[in-house]
Amino acid sequence: MGSGPQFFQPPLHWQQFEDMTTGLLREVYDVPNAQQYGRPGQAQDGVDVYGRSKRFGRIGIQCKRLADLDRNGNPYPGGPISRAFLRKEADESLAFKHDLDLWILATTARRDTRVQNWVEELNKEWAPRSRTALVWSWDECVSFLNTYPNLPTWYYQNVIAVTGPRDLDEIFLKTIAMAFSRPAFEVPLYAETTDEFLQALKDTQQAMRTGELVDRVSRHVIRKAVSGFRDLDNRDWRDGLGRASMALRELRVGVETGLRDGSIRRASGMLEFQDPADAMLLEAYRDEALREVNDVLIDAGLPRL
Repeated sequence: MGSGPQFFQPPLHWQQFEDMTTGLLREVYDVPNAQQYGRPGQAQDGVDVYGRSKRFGRIGIQCKRLADLDRNGNPYPGGPISRAFLRKEADESLAFKHDLDLWILATTARRDTRVQNWVEELNKEWAPRSRTALVWSWDECVSFLNTYPNLPTWYYQNVIAVTGPRDLDEIFLKTIAMAFSRPAFEVPLYAETTDEFLQALKDTQQAMRTGELVDRVSRHVIRKAVSGFRDLDNRDWRDGLGRASMALRELRVGVETGLRDGSIRRASGMLEFQDPADAMLLEAYRDEALREVNDVLIDAGLPRL
């Protein structure tokens, strides 16, 4: 998976997130007896994962997979933590029948200085109890996965359920399907907002090359495969996406060249073509990219765009 730091896609379901958090507690705090506490429907008093560390004492973790859904129903890794939300979860943990030394709120939300400051407020209040609070944002989770060498393989095999090269290929294909499920590939070129269209092309090209897809508004990474299309195990899929990548390149070069030489203009923020033939050629490149991607998705048994 490479020697540099890796970004890891958050688990798509809350059950997977609890499984992952249990594994992190075992490894990061050396808690071999870490286990999920109770089951859905039972009173858990703000604790989903529990264990005892020789160094840190009794540790309870509340798991919150905070996420919005995109247009396809796929979860983003974001989702805000408010001060009221943090306090509510922390207060619930006070009722946990085993007195905790460390309470952790584990979440798929990104690291936020406001949340870190709220945690410090909470720790001042909890000082007489000799109890500490932490928040594991998704950034902390990614850091742990990069720091402890046994965790990435375990994460992919046991949480994301990757059992072989095909599973890794399918994770990449689902990422690419999300990248192409954008207005830039759905509306006529003359109706495109120039800057948003070019940014969408850049983001999609990056996703093809690296497997990393960012949200067009927040610019946060919302999905990450292990690598790019050139590393796909399936040769036919690799070749098909290679052709799609070339079509995207021609499309982007064509738009950028047209904007420079004046054959394409910005009119009220939209693309305006001086020659309809130029628009038809660029539409053909876009259609070719979509066709190649759909052929690969269909061959993989995945929904077409």
